[in-house]
Amino acid sequence: MTEHFTDREAFETIVRAMLERGGQGSFGRIHLVSVLPDAEGASLGATLPKALSIAEHIIQRRLSPEDACVPLEQGKYMLVFPGLSDTEGMIKATAISREIKERLFGQSAGHIHVSVQVLPLERLKHRPAAAALPAMDSVLETHERHTAVNLQVVFQPVWDVTRQAVIGNRAMTRRHFQGHELLDDAVQLAGEQDPLARERNAHLLRAVAASPGNHGLVIMPQALNDHTMTNCREITTGIHHLMTFCPDGLMVELTGAVNSASRGRLRDVIHAIMAGGASVGVRIFPEPEMAKFLKDCGVSHLCFNEAQAKQAAFTHSALYALLAVVAHEVRGAGLGLALWNTSSGQDIKRAVSLGFSLFSGASFGASRPGMVQPAGWPVDKVFL
Repeated sequence: MTEHFTDREAFETIVRAMLERGGQGSFGRIHLVSVLPDAEGASLGATLPKALSIAEHIIQRRLSPEDACVPLEQGKYMLVFPGLSDTEGMIKATAISREIKERLFGQSAGHIHVSVQVLPLERLKHRPAAAALPAMDSVLETHERHTAVNLQVVFQPVWDVTRQAVIGNRAMTRRHFQGHELLDDAVQLAGEQDPLARERNAHLLRAVAASPGNHGLVIMPQALNDHTMTNCREITTGIHHLMTFCPDGLMVELTGAVNSASRGRLRDVIHAIMAGGASVGVRIFPEPEMAKFLKDCGVSHLCFNEAQAKQAAFTHSALYALLAVVAHEVRGAGLGLALWNTSSGQDIKRAVSLGFSLFSGASFGASRPGMVQPAGWPVDKVFL
């Protein structure tokens, strides 16, 4: 073995020492990097040796002298970073996972999925044989992390141009940070692969379930990346439970690393959501061929977030040009178009002329903790 790859006994000794020293996350967390077939029951076949060689080379090169890694089984590597904080450790594990994925994609390994999972050490302190690898692996599979980041979930009315009415509500996260109000995915620390996406998803699920029913269609964003929405059975169960609180319909809006997810995984997640009873929107603007794939999978809407465009310093002219290009590219795919966090009736008027039909934003009032009731809202009240 190389200097960072160790056997189970040595790895357990390191973890045991970390547990004995204690601390509040100052020793990082245990991470599991997995290189697995994209679909359940599939096999990597002849690509496996090369894929594992690439993964192990990257892990070895990325680890510092105090870090350690132990292979659990083919394609599964458990790592510890004793000198890193929680956030630093998660970002490092994510960077390793991303580099492995990029290198494997270059090797035409289209059926390989790379993921990162995390296990806080405090979850092991009161377990028998806490430092033993079987216990770590078991807790790792079921653990749900919690975050200290203060995310507030608020609701925006959703307006349908066809019905000329507010037909429901869209949930979104809001965070006040250094004098700025950050909406939706602006809370992320690490882009599309942000590990906080797991907690953000959970906040949104809880907020929708806690709101009284009978408020029309509910649109709930959920981030898809290496840390989230990995168990399709859990997705279906969770959505089915949530439908109890959304008697007039639920649309799950997939965000995050949707464009970089494999098509097999994306199809499985979409089908899992639909199996729970919800419809699916996707926050990407795809090429025509990708738009057709999404429609064939059952996606009903493509969504665009104006707040994100503004954070990227888009002018209104640039925003209108982008919306026009996208609408042209996906025309004929049969997908509805939605524009969120709009700032004016003029934005909505221009988007309507391009084929957009669902909207949320300041034109319908400020965001609020609770939902609003569906109500008529004529065009002349919006296009002022």
